[in-house]
Amino acid sequence: MRFTGFCKFMGAETRKGFKDPSQTFYVVGVGQGLDSLRCYVDAESYVRYAAIEPYSDVEAEFDYNPVSGKINLISIN
Repeated sequence: MRFTGFCKFMGAETRKGFKDPSQTFYVVGVGQGLDSLRCYVDAESYVRYAAIEPYSDVEAEFDYNPVSGKINLISIN
């Protein structure tokens, strides 16, 4: 199920893997009110989203899987 939300872009960062430090994970954070969401993205999306100014208002599109309870970031406009 896809949905759109208006939120604040918190930022983008890279993280090293806990079990395997040679792996790099790309994380994008968005927030709305007191709630925040951290989404893992691919390297290409990370480069695109890292250019967005932190704390700017964005429209984000998400995909929610009710079976697994996971939310994936589709795009940020």
